[in-house]
Amino acid sequence: MLSKLSTKIALHKAGLGNVSLPSFPKSEGNYTSRGGKGENGAQEGGVGLQNPFANVQWGVPKALSSWQTPPAPPNAVREVPQVGNRAESNVKLKFPPVDGRSCIVFFMRFCGCPFTEKLFLAMRALANRNASIHLIAVSHCTPAATNEWIKKLGGAWNIDIVVDQSRELYALWGLGISNWGHVLHPRNGYNQYLLGKKEGVWGSQVGEGGCRWQVGGAYAIDDRGIVKWGGPMKSVDDPLSFEDGVRALGYGGSLNSSTGVF
Repeated sequence: MLSKLSTKIALHKAGLGNVSLPSFPKSEGNYTSRGGKGENGAQEGGVGLQNPFANVQWGVPKALSSWQTPPAPPNAVREVPQVGNRAESNVKLKFPPVDGRSCIVFFMRFCGCPFTEKLFLAMRALANRNASIHLIAVSHCTPAATNEWIKKLGGAWNIDIVVDQSRELYALWGLGISNWGHVLHPRNGYNQYLLGKKEGVWGSQVGEGGCRWQVGGAYAIDDRGIVKWGGPMKSVDDPLSFEDGVRALGYGGSLNSSTGVF
């Protein structure tokens, strides 16, 4: 309280008595503002004088908050499910599937990741060609950030979206926090450039609540609730062939063998 009062007095003496001190957020996350900087540090939207405190969260620039290690999920990270195992069930994601269809579940790294965008678009196209398979994408960004990102991509179409801010589902499926080599391997940057250059997929600002260190992954589960394919992403640029998951579920067809460009 004394520190805050002293700061106000100092501002008043400097002729800045009308400047309001920023209030601290009640919960963690990647907070965004129209006058802030995007993922690549580019100034976005708005003109004129900007709030000097608009891009600060607990003394850390918002553009850097997605690099912070998130709080631990409510449950410990389980062992990665193996092919032949019974799928882990949760109130948010139940197995065996309620509708009796086989499923492919994509645990996204974060909304805004260019590799995640590429995979989501590939999954969406796959959903239109395979009505017999229930396709689900899981996000750990906030519901608002997830919806905004999906809207920018043209909608979810036939993909069901599950929001898992606490990352409870991620932990249940063996998806924890990655290491430096997983995220910052030089190959990732080169493949990100290729993805943008060849397909125009450059990604966007990290969605609120998103963390770059979260490991993504995908699994195929049959109508009995048995894991037939999948696992964690080996790196952030792992192309994840959803078509392999379709074949593991017993569905054929003239599908491409790879979703990626790498």
